[in-house]
Amino acid sequence: MSSQIRTAEDNLVPGDIIVTKCHTYEVQSFLGEGSFGKVVKCVRSKDDKTVAVKVLKKEGRYHDQAKSELNALLKIKDLDLDKCSLVQNYSSFVHKGFYCLVFEYLEQTLSAFMIARSYQPLPLKSIRLIVQQLATALQTLRSIGLMHTDIKMDNVMLVNHRLQPFKVKLIDFGLARSVSAVVKGVTIQPLCCRSPEVFLGLPLTEAIDMWSLGCLCARLYLGVRLYYGKNEYEMMKSIVMTQGQPPTTMLRAGLRTHLFFKKCHGTSWKLKTPGEYSKEAGQLRMDTKRMNLVLKSLDDICHISSFKEKERMERIVFVDMLKKMLHLNPIRRIKPSHLLLHQFLTGFHPHYTRNSE
Repeated sequence: MSSQIRTAEDNLVPGDIIVTKCHTYEVQSFLGEGSFGKVVKCVRSKDDKTVAVKVLKKEGRYHDQAKSELNALLKIKDLDLDKCSLVQNYSSFVHKGFYCLVFEYLEQTLSAFMIARSYQPLPLKSIRLIVQQLATALQTLRSIGLMHTDIKMDNVMLVNHRLQPFKVKLIDFGLARSVSAVVKGVTIQPLCCRSPEVFLGLPLTEAIDMWSLGCLCARLYLGVRLYYGKNEYEMMKSIVMTQGQPPTTMLRAGLRTHLFFKKCHGTSWKLKTPGEYSKEAGQLRMDTKRMNLVLKSLDDICHISSFKEKERMERIVFVDMLKKMLHLNPIRRIKPSHLLLHQFLTGFHPHYTRNSE
């Protein structure tokens, strides 16, 4: 197909040319699409560099998101982004009213990688590499007071799996925000990775990103979601089934606690039944059958029979890390700097060495 000049309003296809004041980009292929717009693989004509161009939709709210993402990218631009496992942003431009962000080209999302292997669980040695890098990314963001708020497998990308196995980078800062700017009670994070404090409407900190990373970590190991739900109530019920209720102090302070829990016997709280929630929310009775692994506690992961006995000690240490990442109380949830020192990541703990892998 011959190249032709097209506007950003058109559907970009291979061979199309995007012209800006500083560069010309030739579209190579379509990489993905979301509510924000689309991402295309391009070659920058000036130096033949392959890049990923994120073209945001034209509606006003996407302009706001673009500005928010640009502000976040400006905060990290002077860091060693390769060392910090954060995506590199090369430039940005406005073309025909569309915001376009130019990023380094990365191979594939962690989600696409897992789908290709039918969500077969990853070995612990591979999970270790991923968690080490993402913990470094979170530590970096924490050091500049930035919350990502959208950590999920779609936003973690493998750089080049053949040449650098499990080297990853955290992408998509469209929903990132400064900790100081987050309003109490705001609903953020993907439902599948949403932290208890967001559900309950509590003050939010960088700890919400650690919860999301814990959910991601568990899914890589189990092959299924640790918590499952089609709505907020089902997600909260799933968390309570596995880990019990959040502390009373959290329930008492939450702006949204009443949506999921009811008061009983003075100061105590109890999770509403599905029927009670459905009636109060004005919804039809829900099918509350869980579609994932049913665990009575995170410790149950240590006793799943399908795993090899030789992994037992390593698995115990892994679950200890997971419990710290998924602590219901954000104040007690492990911080990225401490996570990087955890025995699972360092390998220095009793009865376990890297040779045991």
